[in-house]
Amino acid sequence: MTSGPLILGIDTALSGCSAALVDEGGTAQAMRFELIARGHAERLVPMVGELLADAGIDPGQISAVAVAAGPGSFTGIRVGLAAARAFGLAWGAPCHGVSSLAVLALAALQENRDAIGSGPFLAAIDASRGQVYAQLFRAADDAPEALGDAAALSPEEAARLATEHGCTLVAGSGAMLVREASGQTLTALAPEWTDAASVARLSRMAGFALPPQAFYVRPHDARLPGGAVLPPSSSA
Repeated sequence: MTSGPLILGIDTALSGCSAALVDEGGTAQAMRFELIARGHAERLVPMVGELLADAGIDPGQISAVAVAAGPGSFTGIRVGLAAARAFGLAWGAPCHGVSSLAVLALAALQENRDAIGSGPFLAAIDASRGQVYAQLFRAADDAPEALGDAAALSPEEAARLATEHGCTLVAGSGAMLVREASGQTLTALAPEWTDAASVARLSRMAGFALPPQAFYVRPHDARLPGGAVLPPSSSA
């Protein structure tokens, strides 16, 4: 394990619950990942404690905390943000949020660099309710470059968006939904889920580190007594 400063990455925005320690060169020194449907709040803090203990890391070595801020699960996003802010405050480390779609795009580039080349590709997250969160990217050196804004779309709309921009590749938990809606003309790429190592790596790249605030592409479903919808703290 490196003795230098480390970034703690946290990702609970989707079905994966993960934490990772990434050094200043972008290398993951340790990582935990569990695919869980629910229970992120109960699992995340013990996971981070196990990660630090097993790696023999003192919190004083943590130079920053990075967290996936959505889009994704409303509850998961809030769990990750609350924990990241608390860790940052306790350790005197800055806390940054990053877009889950950009995290997915970075991971897709790292796993499929030759297949993607310099062309556009679609990052798609299953948003339930017959929609995906989708955004077009292309490679800009080793980083993803957004070609438009994130949007909540039907799989058919996402497939049309990809086709209109000459995109034939789609990655993420929504990839198969978009591929099927395209009539199998799009190719699904790994990964399906995002992870905390990619969160930490992305936070180091220029323009991707944002305030640790929730990024909602569509209004969430949380409701107050009486049926009033709880307003999101941040939306796009």
